[in-house]
Amino acid sequence: MASGFGARGSEGRCAPLWREFARCVNDADDRSACFKFREDYVECLHHRKEYTRENAVAAERRRRNDETLEGLVHEMRTMSWVKDPKYAPKE
Repeated sequence: MASGFGARGSEGRCAPLWREFARCVNDADDRSACFKFREDYVECLHHRKEYTRENAVAAERRRRNDETLEGLVHEMRTMSWVKDPKYAPKE
């Protein structure tokens, strides 16, 4: 549960989300109606969705860079001056 106090004495970054969630739980007849508030609060605390998205973007970036690098190496090997083993890229 959020105390409402941040690390430096001000209001914590997740305190407003906690208040919304607590208000929903108190007012709602069915607690499942408060799932979105709970989900937002937990994401604010742990950033799991944010980190998952960042990891997916980084993986895609690495994949595209690898494809580009493979294409460049292939292109270099087809050039006449690269056929000389002295200048050919190492595998």
